[in-house]
Amino acid sequence: MSDPETIGLFEALYSTRALRRLKPDPIPEDVLFQLLDAAIRAPSGQNAQDWRFVIITDAAVITKLGSWAADGWSRYQPEFSEHPEKMNALPRTQRLSLRSVEYLAQHLHEAPAVILFCGRKGRHSSPGGSTFPAVQNLLLAARALGLGASIFNLPLTHAPELIEELGIPEDNQLYCLVPVGYPLDKHGSVRRKPVAKVAFWNRWGQAWDYAEQQPPEGLQEKWLSKGVADGPER
Repeated sequence: MSDPETIGLFEALYSTRALRRLKPDPIPEDVLFQLLDAAIRAPSGQNAQDWRFVIITDAAVITKLGSWAADGWSRYQPEFSEHPEKMNALPRTQRLSLRSVEYLAQHLHEAPAVILFCGRKGRHSSPGGSTFPAVQNLLLAARALGLGASIFNLPLTHAPELIEELGIPEDNQLYCLVPVGYPLDKHGSVRRKPVAKVAFWNRWGQAWDYAEQQPPEGLQEKWLSKGVADGPER
């Protein structure tokens, strides 16, 4: 496996975008193993570690996923599916996000790998709470390895067919899909609402004075190298 990018945890946190435009280049198995080996280091309720993963590289299965994703897009955004030019009138951030989702829906069949995340039904009082930390670990590991990845559940409009196709047992819940590949777009800063807008002090709605005094972009400049911080978000 080639050496991962030399980035620290905080640089990864501040620059892990949902990169949905992926090259078809295959991902070496040792790189895929590193992703999953990072995923299983996540916390797990009662240390159950009941997460299960299906790594799909079979072109025929991914082609089916692509067909189901296209159907999912038409259901998720029927107006933009029918009239994609209407997205041009949307605010820039919303337009870029929807365009990238549309792209992946139409090009999922080209992705070199799709990873399914499952967990035991009824094992935890908060379903998914012991699976999604593993998802985030994998997304951060993908960033460190120069890969693009994102949660992409449009194919789950055909979840019963997918479960049958992959032989997923009835006692397992399918939580999400993560297409993975080398990205066509670049990693870059992740723009979010300021902490002061979403975090309260001691009581809902009560301002956090310290956060109010911080710059709206937070600490991005501290953790991101120039070039990474300057790129437009997708």
